[in-house]
Amino acid sequence: MKKAATSLSLDWGPKAQAGQVAIAVVLSYGGSKPTITAPAGWQLIRDDSTPTTRQSLYWHAIQANDARTATWAFSEPVDPQGAVLLLDNVASAAPVDMSNGTTGSGGMVTARSIVTTADADLILAFDATDFRGPGLGPLMPADTKTLVNQEAAMNEYWIVASYQSQNGSTEDVASPTGQIFNWVAAQVAIKRGNANPLPQ
Repeated sequence: MKKAATSLSLDWGPKAQAGQVAIAVVLSYGGSKPTITAPAGWQLIRDDSTPTTRQSLYWHAIQANDARTATWAFSEPVDPQGAVLLLDNVASAAPVDMSNGTTGSGGMVTARSIVTTADADLILAFDATDFRGPGLGPLMPADTKTLVNQEAAMNEYWIVASYQSQNGSTEDVASPTGQIFNWVAAQVAIKRGNANPLPQ
């Protein structure tokens, strides 16, 4: 996490390949909600905020000549952090099927369900809070994978994933750890590409 910064650079490392889709979560903390300028070629999925915690999600189709670092700029200083996911076998022209965002103050962090329109969507759940508890530990179906678990600081966040074999309603993604302060949660359904519909 950076403090009182006007930009956030996220490095996805040397493994990115043309044809992949990158999903970025940009988290910012503080009382203001400044304008965010995304890097060229990054499209906003959704932007959800509380008075202190903001979660902005973006997607980008990786090109052969892309730099491995992308920078988001803020019109006022914030305390930002974030992560980038690299996804294979995604419909790169229009990867997002559906999304939904939820915010709260206290209670359990819950990313509410969405209704997908395509079979074999990848379901991503993003949870962020300005409180550090014993671990958010979001709960999803048995085939869930934790992609990011950042709970070493006061501003904790998780990213978890599962697949949905058929279109329709997903499950809520809830954390069993009650929160004291503000939180943001979202579900995003990503459409598969033309390769095998489900991971082996």
